Amino acid sequence: MIPAVTALAVVVLDQITKLAIVHAFSRGEQVSVLGTVLMLGHAQNSGAVFGIMKGGARFLTVFSVVAAAAMVVALYLARRASWSIKIGLSLVLGGAVGNLIDRLRLGAVVDFIDIGVNDRIRWPSFNVADLAITVGIILLLASSLRPSRSHCSAGDQGKVF
Repeated sequence: MIPAVTALAVVVLDQITKLAIVHAFSRGEQVSVLGTVLMLGHAQNSGAVFGIMKGGARFLTVFSVVAAAAMVVALYLARRASWSIKIGLSLVLGGAVGNLIDRLRLGAVVDFIDIGVNDRIRWPSFNVADLAITVGIILLLASSLRPSRSHCSAGDQGKVF
């Protein structure tokens, strides 16, 4: 139940923030929240991460559907896995669905968070779905790096090597 609620919460938060941005800003408009470190604005990305694959909307839509389906299957298979694996998969699923909704509705993904140091050093704009996917992947990677207790004998628990 928690994975479904987590994924749904990501989709809802992602879509609410994107709708608020689209209503508050014209495309290309930005406002400073914390100097040049954090800015909010309305950008649309018709490509993939960091703007690569512009014009590949059909492929990216199909890929998003496949990725979301894969996360549902992975969540089913991981129903007895650790909380970090289930939450990681749920965050990736929610992010994939959030961005898929944009692709189906608008043909592009709405991005609005812009961080950097000044005008020359900027991270590509992103959104709540992108953030959820990133955190989910980090949780999954961290989980895969932890030694499994089920493979250790009683005397080996707590030892890495």
